[in-house]
Amino acid sequence: MMNIFANVKAQIDLPNAAEYYGVQMNRNDFANCLFHSDRTPSMKMYNDHFHCYGCGEHGDIINFIEKIFSISPYEAACKLSQDFCITSEKIFVPTSKPTPTHQSYIEQENRAFKILNEYCRFLEECREKYKPNNSSDELHPLFVESLTNYEQYNHYRDIFIVGSKEERIQFINDFKEKFNLYIALFERRLHVFRACSCVRKRK
Repeated sequence: MMNIFANVKAQIDLPNAAEYYGVQMNRNDFANCLFHSDRTPSMKMYNDHFHCYGCGEHGDIINFIEKIFSISPYEAACKLSQDFCITSEKIFVPTSKPTPTHQSYIEQENRAFKILNEYCRFLEECREKYKPNNSSDELHPLFVESLTNYEQYNHYRDIFIVGSKEERIQFINDFKEKFNLYIALFERRLHVFRACSCVRKRK
């Protein structure tokens, strides 16, 4: 009996998956490489793997999704299984290119996941970096933030990793009015944290 990794690799070809997640390819299935500054398409999408002839990046469909979403291999396999409705017998494969509306939704979803993932990692780092050495230490605001917010935003992140497509759409719709505001706030928060980290490293 095939495991989730074998099922994904057997039932989804990489060009279909890349197109579904918004990667623009030419008629020969070449795309601008996502892993280095690429002015001309140098990353080839083969059915069972990708290879960049510019930077040498190489891998299968699991590696590709793992890299573009910054998730683990298992999470990548789960995401593909959910998005392409994989069962042990059949798979739904999109037969047409995404419409502009669908493309816009994919971009929103990818952006939401990227920011949620970065924010959760930010909280994880703050929890470790600013934890008190003893019970008498004053709690750092970022440590408090990590305790207060992590469980909620990790749940949101999980929706994009193992949740169904319907759950992801529901999340985007629920936060539609405040979506751009939240994303902007997270991005500013992460920018400030990274700036502070750079100052500490120089010291």
